[in-house]
Amino acid sequence: MNRPTDKQIEEVLAGVATPEDAKFVAEWFATEEGNTYLDAVMTREAEYLKAETAEIYVDHTIPSEKMYHQIQKNISRKQIKRICFRVAAILIPVIFLIGLYLQINSRVDLFGTTEYEEIRVAKGERIQMMFQDGTRVYINSDSWLKYPKKFGLSKREVFLVGEACFVVAKNKKRPFIVNLNGPSVHVLGTSFDVQAYPENKDIVICLDEGHVNLTLSSAKEYPLLPGEKLIYNKESDQCRIIKNDHSKQGSMWKDNVISFKDTPLAEVVKVLNRWYNVNFKIEDEQASKYVYTLTSDNTILEKVLQDLEKIAPVKFEYDEVRKEVTVRMKQDGKK
Repeated sequence: MNRPTDKQIEEVLAGVATPEDAKFVAEWFATEEGNTYLDAVMTREAEYLKAETAEIYVDHTIPSEKMYHQIQKNISRKQIKRICFRVAAILIPVIFLIGLYLQINSRVDLFGTTEYEEIRVAKGERIQMMFQDGTRVYINSDSWLKYPKKFGLSKREVFLVGEACFVVAKNKKRPFIVNLNGPSVHVLGTSFDVQAYPENKDIVICLDEGHVNLTLSSAKEYPLLPGEKLIYNKESDQCRIIKNDHSKQGSMWKDNVISFKDTPLAEVVKVLNRWYNVNFKIEDEQASKYVYTLTSDNTILEKVLQDLEKIAPVKFEYDEVRKEVTVRMKQDGKK
């Protein structure tokens, strides 16, 4: 790391530094260079005390016992005063820095030694949580999120497999990073949804507000603006950005709203499998040619299946005991 200026160091040692400078200098003191500097300061102060004490001794005849005690008293007073002053100049900032460290380190990982927590959300479940910086995250079904107990000083990084919607607390000095096992989303403060299920060929990011960048392993970046959708194909390593006319649609799931827009049956089945933890068996491949557009706040599976049956001539039969939905074409004249 960069060396603090002499002025910053002097102000810290004098106990008059700002919290920002004190934190910066404290980190530098923890480095080998900073530790060597601090050791040299202490040695110099010890030599200074020794030299100042020697000045009191003058070459004259041996004094009387009364004068001897008076000289000793003066020496002690001056030594104590000088030692107290000099040691205070070192210890007060150190105590201040320790207190500052304890306060900051309770919320921020100063030296990169933090531990991680993991959350796995099963099929049929969704959860909401808040990080210590105020960032809110909604985690969708069949998803996994790994995050540090305390964010670092320079960045806030989490790891996602699956889908989550983030409402990120703004902090220009500490960007928020969502690591997607290679690609990563870099954020300063914004609201967006990211879908990165391992079985899907695409990573999809929908931006509601603010600005984000998708950074690939090759370091290539794709900036995204509000109202845009980014689709990154993991197989071809190609990325495209399109206008998202329904920008809120991607994150409706966090409000328990199911939303499809010209969605193929195969994708509808994937979504419902995660939402309700039920299996689907497609008996008639002809049913796969239909696409579905639906927005529903019904949370009962049977109701959702009934709504889907109104869109196309496809029958969805749910076996509650086996937790399985059979999909087939409707017979003529039958609902």
